[in-house]
Parts: sequence; C-alpha cells; structure tokens
Amino acid sequence: DGYQPPPGTVDHHLYLDTNGNGSQDAGELDLVGVQVKITDSAGTVTIVLTDANGDIPSTSVPAGDTVIDIVDDTLPDDLTQTQGTDPTTVSVPSGGTASDLDGFQPPVGTVSGHLYLDTNGDGTQDAGEPDLANVNVIVTDSAGNAQTVASDGSGDWAATVPAGPTTADVDETDPDFPAGYSQTEGTAPTTGVPDRIV
Repeated sequence: DGYQPPPGTVDHHLYLDTNGNGSQDAGELDLVGVQVKITDSAGTVTIVLTDANGDIPSTSVPAGDTVIDIVDDTLPDDLTQTQGTDPTTVSVPSGGTASDLDGFQPPVGTVSGHLYLDTNGDGTQDAGEPDLANVNVIVTDSAGNAQTVASDGSGDWAATVPAGPTTADVDETDPDFPAGYSQTEGTAPTTGVPDRIV
C-alpha cells in the first residue's frame, strides 16, 4: 500500500513599494493582474494571476520545494524590487502553507525649485536680488507622503520622490521666511510631475 502525504498550499502577495523602504505601508498599492508561475516539487507548472488585493489564489501543491517566479513582462515597466527575491524557492510543508511577499518600487524622480526675494516685484530675479536660504518647502508625493526640505545657500531645494503628481508648498510660517512678502513668481502650492532620475 502506498500513501501520499497531504499537499500544502502556496500564497504570494505583490505590492508597489512607493517609498522604497522594503515594506508595504498605508497607501501603497497592491499589484493587480500580474502572472506568477508556480513550479511544484513534482515539476508541475501552474500559472496564476494576482487579484485586486495583489494576492494569488491559494494554490495546492505537493509538499516540498516549490519555485515561485513572477512573469516579468506582466509587471509594470521599470520597477525595482525592494522586498523579496524573484524567483523564490519556498519549502511547502505537508498540510501547511508557504508564503512569499514581493515589493517593487516604481521609478523615482526629482522635484526642485529656487527661492529668491523679488525686491522690485517684477516677477523675475534680477541682478542683486538675493536668494532665499534655509526656508522649508513641504513636498507631498503621489502616494500622499510628505517630506520637508530646506533651500540651500543659493536658494535652491530638491527632493527625491516617486513618479506621479507631486505638490511643493513653501512654508511661509518658517522663521527664515521674510514676514510680509507676497509671491510674485510661480504658484503656491505648485503641483507637477517629477523628472525621472536615469
């Protein structure tokens, strides 16, 4: 008489790691409709798709080493993996579950700006008009994450952010912002799409 041990199952989750920190934070989206190839310990291959939650359906496989391989051309372009490895080999226990988790960061870019004192109010920086240093700018990225950067001695500021609409707002409550000044160039806040870093 021959007896087969109970099979196990494989779970897998994919997400966009917008801030690139290697974990899925609030507001970071799941990756939907990505093909995942599962090769079980008997060599049987099963192709599954991630659902609206970024999960594959729990897949029954024989106990033993199972390879989970993301079909790369079903991922969005230019992602960088920040959590997990691809492909991954997991050991599926008899009657148990092996889980895998992969995070990918979308392309990042930079937003930047320049602050100055428009002493004559003509909307351009003329010779002799000073740069505005040490003033905070609040940058909110496409995932809703905010960071604060300060203008340097030349009045320039820059921030690294994920791709997508990004808002920059000069903090006029900053003690280094001159009291009583009104804006003559640009808009506050400013929304735009960052340049990609290549």
